[in-house]
Amino acid sequence: MPLTERKPLSIALQGRGTYGAYAAGVLDTILASRRVRIAQLSGTSAGALNAAIVASALTSGSAAEARRRLHSFWTAVAAPAVVDVGRAVWGPLEQSWRENVALWIGARALSPYEVNPLGLDPLRALIAAHVDVDALRDAIPLSVTVTNVRTGLPRVFRNGDVSLDALVASASLPQLFQAVEIDGEPYWDGGYSGNPTLRTLVDEHADRDVLVVQLTPNGAVDAPRDAAGIQRRVNEIVFNASLVAEIQSLTALRDMAWRGMDVNGLRHLRLHRIGPPAAGVLADGSPLDRSPAWIARLARAGRGDGQRFLLRHRDDLGVRETLDVAAFGAVPAPATARARSASGETVAAGAV
Repeated sequence: MPLTERKPLSIALQGRGTYGAYAAGVLDTILASRRVRIAQLSGTSAGALNAAIVASALTSGSAAEARRRLHSFWTAVAAPAVVDVGRAVWGPLEQSWRENVALWIGARALSPYEVNPLGLDPLRALIAAHVDVDALRDAIPLSVTVTNVRTGLPRVFRNGDVSLDALVASASLPQLFQAVEIDGEPYWDGGYSGNPTLRTLVDEHADRDVLVVQLTPNGAVDAPRDAAGIQRRVNEIVFNASLVAEIQSLTALRDMAWRGMDVNGLRHLRLHRIGPPAAGVLADGSPLDRSPAWIARLARAGRGDGQRFLLRHRDDLGVRETLDVAAFGAVPAPATARARSASGETVAAGAV
């Protein structure tokens, strides 16, 4: 099937440390598909890195090159040489994060300015080696979210504005890295304010199928009681909050559209999701674990979930929504919207 006949899919990529290897696995499956094409990308933190890698590689029109770069990047993240180079920075911080989270809660943990006064960041060189920043100017629409330290508000960089600093900032957790200064303003990980940003995918473009690759679970089976479990759940809530808010906002606007007040064509917005990784996978590792076995396991899980999504929903893209937005506290599309979509008012269904 020619590329022009492939179904366009806008993809929003959450960030959560090395769980980004799962999203890379999802992207690998989509890039390998002959019936779906990536039309736009939005990413935060690890999601921003995955998005930039793919967007820059696709400027040559090569999905194979995008897949190669993703694999190379995550292999390098897990490589022993990278661990050795950053051991002085990462080692004590990882141990503190995993074993003594209570110290951070009590504001007694060392800051990255004390542990890492030179501001060393082992990711910067890896990003530069895998992302052609100049190529992003002519790439498919790309959005990268960072958080302004002073205001707490998100800043979204688009294509030609995306720099190496912006990508580094989007993945700079304040517990691990110093803030990155851009245009005189300090920025932290974008996950605090837009994880990922969805609105840029529907504001200006006609591709109405938006796939969220989610890395953080919405809910928990039980309320945690130990310090590490409490902090983990707090992090999940914080890093999911902006996604929940955006889905609620977009679906509320879509509901208004079906009542006669269409906003930027939101009537035909269709949301989909892959992830989060299975609970059994998440329970066995950490977003700070960079072991080759863990990275490989996450990538396999992402590829598997991506394949299952395409097989299960190949006739839904362009026709109907598959995400249960009610699980996000949002209002589902009215029955009239679902009926009109199914009857062919939107793009006709086809194989993925």
